[in-house]
Amino acid sequence: MFSKLLVLTSVFLIGATAQAQTQRPAAGASQAATPVPGDPQVTTASFGDWVLRCVRNGPPEKPVKACEIVETLQVQGQGTIAQIAVSRPSPKDPIKVTVVLPNNITFPSSVKLALDEKDNQPADLAWRRCLPGGCFADGDVKDDVVKRWRASERGEIRMKNGAGQDVIIPLSFRGLAPAMDALAKS
Repeated sequence: MFSKLLVLTSVFLIGATAQAQTQRPAAGASQAATPVPGDPQVTTASFGDWVLRCVRNGPPEKPVKACEIVETLQVQGQGTIAQIAVSRPSPKDPIKVTVVLPNNITFPSSVKLALDEKDNQPADLAWRRCLPGGCFADGDVKDDVVKRWRASERGEIRMKNGAGQDVIIPLSFRGLAPAMDALAKS
């Protein structure tokens, strides 16, 4: 069932792309102008190893802005091995953290975000789903845990791979504090 859905989605996307390409007017041909908003729809700002990214969606008269801060972890020759995103939909909401990791994981298990091996209060994130591009874990993180992260330069992502072995991926908190401040203002 899943493979049929994936194939149907792929066929739909390929067909939509081909149709969009064939419907482009020739150079110099007139086209009904679609108004372009004066504000950017996507913005990014870098803070050390973290990037604040904001997207505006919705109708031009009442756009909705969603922001998060992201760190992408890469290994030379392997590409992206992990991505962590932090958001807070409103000041009253808890801080949400999502981690995307490779598909080689063990169930049941969870992802832990910690300062180091001695951290006895790591953030514990539950696995939510696995897709061909990776597995997603997320959860709410308490303000006091984030406060400790903000004061540190380094951390780690802990998980169990498909063979049940512990895996530790180094994580940088360099730039997290100013990125969190910018997130709060956005």
